Amino acid sequence: MEHFVCWRCDADLAEEPLPLARAAQCRTCRADLHVCRLCEFHATGIANECREPIAERVVDKTRANFCGYFKPRPAAFQANRATGAAQAALADLFAGAVEPSASPSDPDAARAALEDLFKS
Repeated sequence: MEHFVCWRCDADLAEEPLPLARAAQCRTCRADLHVCRLCEFHATGIANECREPIAERVVDKTRANFCGYFKPRPAAFQANRATGAAQAALADLFAGAVEPSASPSDPDAARAALEDLFKS
């Protein structure tokens, strides 16, 4: 038996009974599981994003649907590379920022730090 994981959070779906019910949800992130994003036929870049030529079009690929051709695929989870790049850019942006725990507790020192921050 193949190892299935949630398309959204990569949680193990070994305890989910197959075939997946239309109302099945991930126990970790509560994402619908009978969705195009978890299906073997889902493929971006082609018509209707589905390799099954006679399947009805599903607009929202992340919501439960009634597609009779649904077949879960093991490698459905794909970490969002854009999110990782954005997090790295934010980390670089705020690398020199003052940590909240290091902020001044004295109101006058806090005011001076704020004024220093917004000097031109």
